[in-house]
Amino acid sequence: MNIFKSPIISCSRRTDIPAFLMDWVIERIKVGYVDVVNPFNRKQINRVSLDPKIVKCFVWWSKNFGEWIKEYIKNKNLFKSYKGHVFQFTINSPSELEKNLNISVKERFKQLKWLIKEFGISAISYRYDPIIFYRNKDSDRSKNNLDKFKYIVENVANLGVKELIFSFATIYPKVKNRMDARGYIPIDPPLKKKQEILNRLIKICFDYNIQMKACCQPNLLKLEGIKQAHCIDAYKIEQLINEKIPKIKDTGQRKDCGCFKSKDIGGYTGIFRCRHNCDYCYASPAKK
Repeated sequence: MNIFKSPIISCSRRTDIPAFLMDWVIERIKVGYVDVVNPFNRKQINRVSLDPKIVKCFVWWSKNFGEWIKEYIKNKNLFKSYKGHVFQFTINSPSELEKNLNISVKERFKQLKWLIKEFGISAISYRYDPIIFYRNKDSDRSKNNLDKFKYIVENVANLGVKELIFSFATIYPKVKNRMDARGYIPIDPPLKKKQEILNRLIKICFDYNIQMKACCQPNLLKLEGIKQAHCIDAYKIEQLINEKIPKIKDTGQRKDCGCFKSKDIGGYTGIFRCRHNCDYCYASPAKK
């Protein structure tokens, strides 16, 4: 079997590995490779090297880094065998659409503070993602997950965060079906409405010296105060690890994605089925 070699490992866009699968990822790091199933062709399996001589940086994606921090403290030499670690940390307003996220916003602020102290602010990408509008099936009242936006922005700004990556939820058919099965109707606001919403959010972020960056939302980039997000940013990683790495656009992502090429080692099903099980999620197929 050919071994896929990538200097950047994404762990993971597809599921929350730091929250739920740290035992698994540490085992795979010790073995030195992981077999990754192509989610669109399950017969295709790539063996991906986790050799620190090849992998220069892990990009960790999570809503809860508590378990990651515990395992890092216990296995510091193992983690430090890699030159860099970058954190995509999502903190949204608490929502009925995230019923299984049983950790307070304040506790996640503490995690963010710890990560910044240990790895530096340049290793952190803060996400308010996704912004979602919806209504309950038995009501015509529009709801959203923006009620704590200012409170959260104020607190992350106090920790030194200067950028906020966001997107409006993409209402794929499977998202619509999933939310419908759970008693919700997702709403995709028209562009003009999104612009009105963002004008308010941009002002809040400006007051706290935070730059808003849009993830895969090209129609929002014409707004003053919105820039393109590069969630996996090869230039940023180069500065972090003080070593040159290839800067190739990741053509495996959506057309408007600003990410550079990496290899994601997560999955959607089996052990990878995300236990956050958020109602708006496009990744996990579970409806119940």
